[in-house]
Amino acid sequence: MSRGADSPTQCVRPAMRLAKFLPVLFVTLSCISSVHGADLPDPLAVGAKKVAAKLPAGAIVTGERIGEKVEFAAAGNLEPKEVPPEKVIFEIGSITKVFTSLLLAQAVTEQKAKLETKISEVLGPEMKYEDARVGAITLKQLATHTSGLPRLPANLAEGSDPNDPYASYDEKRLEAGLAGARLEGSAPFPSSYSNFGAGVLGYLLARIYGEPWEQLIHDKITGPLGMVDTVVTLSPEQTARFAPPYSGSRPAHTWALNALAGAGALRSTAADLMKFGEALLEPSKTKLAPAYALLVRPDTADGKIGLGIMLSVIDGQPVLEHDGGTGGYRSSLQVVPGIRTVRVVLMNNSQADASGVIAAARREPPRPKESDRKLSPDEIAEYLGIYDLGPAKLTVLEHTGMLQVRLSGQPFFAVYPEEAPDRFFYKVVPAELQFHREGGKPVTLSLFQNGRELVARKTADPVPELVFPTAAELAPYVGTYQLTPAAEFTLSVQSDTLYAQLTGQPANPVFATKPDYFVYDVVAAALEFERKADGKIKGLKLHQNGAIVPAPKTK
Repeated sequence: MSRGADSPTQCVRPAMRLAKFLPVLFVTLSCISSVHGADLPDPLAVGAKKVAAKLPAGAIVTGERIGEKVEFAAAGNLEPKEVPPEKVIFEIGSITKVFTSLLLAQAVTEQKAKLETKISEVLGPEMKYEDARVGAITLKQLATHTSGLPRLPANLAEGSDPNDPYASYDEKRLEAGLAGARLEGSAPFPSSYSNFGAGVLGYLLARIYGEPWEQLIHDKITGPLGMVDTVVTLSPEQTARFAPPYSGSRPAHTWALNALAGAGALRSTAADLMKFGEALLEPSKTKLAPAYALLVRPDTADGKIGLGIMLSVIDGQPVLEHDGGTGGYRSSLQVVPGIRTVRVVLMNNSQADASGVIAAARREPPRPKESDRKLSPDEIAEYLGIYDLGPAKLTVLEHTGMLQVRLSGQPFFAVYPEEAPDRFFYKVVPAELQFHREGGKPVTLSLFQNGRELVARKTADPVPELVFPTAAELAPYVGTYQLTPAAEFTLSVQSDTLYAQLTGQPANPVFATKPDYFVYDVVAAALEFERKADGKIKGLKLHQNGAIVPAPKTK
C-alpha cells in the first residue's frame, strides 16, 4: 500500500524514530484490504464527512475524478473559508517522493543519469564512507526503498526542533549522515521505507543537474503539467491560501525539510494533484510520457514499487498510489487507470490517515459468520509468530485463549475463526485473515480489507512475551511527562492500550513486557515508569540507542 509521508518521531536527544514520515510504507488496518466482492464505493466526499466528524479541528478536502467527471469538496472546518476547496494549499509530505522519482526518470530519459548511477559517482572520490556499501547504492535503489539505508539518518536529531524536525538538517549534515551510515544485513536489500534515501535522491539529482531541487521540480514537472500551486516556497498570495496545521485539537507546526526536501517538502492543492493524477491516467498527453513509463514500471522483486510510487491491486484493478504526512497534515493520491479514476485527499490534521477517507467511502461488506468451534491450545500455537508484510509486520500471539493480532504501530485486536479452515475475521473492522500452509504448517497469511490482499510471510523472529493490563490498570500512567524543555510525552489509554505521544508527533501504542515497563513496536525504544514511595507514578525513563533519558511527570 502507499504508505506515504511520515512524521519522524524523535526526541531532541537521543534520536528517536517512533513514527514515519507518514506513513509510505505504513500500513493501517483501517485502510487495508477487503474480503467480499467489490461494492461500488460512495463518493469520496461521503467518506470525508465520516472522518471529518471525528476531527476536533481542521478539514478534509477531496478531489475525485470518475471517467470524465471531476468533483471537489470539503468537510470539516476549512480555513481560509473564502477560498474554494480545490485551491486551499496543504503540505503533501511523502507524495513528494513521487515527484522526486519522476525527476529521476526524467534525468534518465535526458541521459543526465542512469538508474544504476551510484552515490559515489555523484559525490566523487573525496567523499568517504564508514560502510563502503553506502557509496555503491544506486539511484534506483534510493527510489525503490531498496538501498538498505535506515528510515531516518542517525544524526537527524542533533540540535533539531521536535516541532520542525528536519529544518536544521542541511547539506553538510546530510553528507555526514551518509558518511557515517552503516547498512544492516547484506545486499540485495528488501524494500524498507526510507525518508533518508528519498531525501538523498533529491540531493543527488540537484548535484547532477547543478540546480536546486525545487527549481528542477518546477522546470521538469510542475511547470510542464500546469501545476501552479505545487511548490516548497509559498508566495504571499499562496500563503493566504495555506491551511493551518493541527495535531488533534492543538495547533501544529509547518515543516521545512531543508536538505531532505526530496522526501516530503512540497505543498499543493487538490486541483494540482488532480492534474498530476490525470497525467498518470494518460501520460501520452503530456511531455513526460517516457519518464512516466519508467515511473510506473515495477522495479522491486515483489512488483509492489515503481520508482517511488506504490503499485497495488484493489478489487482486481491495478492502482498507483502514495500517502503523505507531516506534523499537521495528511494526504493521499490514488490513481486507477482501468476505470479512469483519480482520488485526492488532503487534510490539515495529523489525527487521522488520509487513506482512511478512501476506505470510509467503501460500503461495508457483510460480516462473516463466526464458527462455533473453539480452537485448542495446540491449534492456536500453530498460528503464533511474526509475519512480514514488507512495510509492516503482523504479530500473532495468544491471550485469553484467543488469537490476538497486531499490525505495526497499532494495538492488538482479537480475530475470530470462520467455518473455512485457517480463516479468521475481525469484529472491530471489516477485515479477514487467511493462513496458508506448506508441509502442514502455516507459513504465510493474507490480510484482506477494502479490496486489497496483502500477503505476509512468517519469520523466524520470536513472538514477544507481553502482559495485557486492563484500562483501569493503565489509568495511573496517563498524564504529561517533561522530556526536554521543548518536548513532552503525553500518555493516554485507548482500547485497553497505552499510547505515548511526543511533542510534534503522532501517538504510538506501547506494550507491557513487565510491570511499569513498556516497549514500542515501531522503533527500538522503551518507557520505564518510576513510582514514589506511596506507589504513585512520578516519572518515566526513555530507553533508546543505549541512552536513558528521564522525564518527570508534570500532570
